Amino acid sequence: DETFGEMAMQHKHRLVHFLGPGDEEWASAKAKEKQSHAFQHVKAELLQDKVVSEAFDRAGESRVLGSQRTPDWRARVAEMASRRNFLQVRC
Repeated sequence: DETFGEMAMQHKHRLVHFLGPGDEEWASAKAKEKQSHAFQHVKAELLQDKVVSEAFDRAGESRVLGSQRTPDWRARVAEMASRRNFLQVRC
């Protein structure tokens, strides 16, 4: 993420990281020091919104393959997925 942020900022991007609740604590010291002005904090309500939820469900439908499609696959994907990435793709 640091490298992506550096490159994006070199190309005049002002927003380089979307952070969901609790994400900033996992940001590197370098990102916090040099890129924090380009962080966008996203509220949980937006990340749990119907549009984002439907997008994740649709992505899961196409990406979770046969042997992985256990009865609890949706719950497992929900725990692994970073919903903030949906916003990066949409921007």
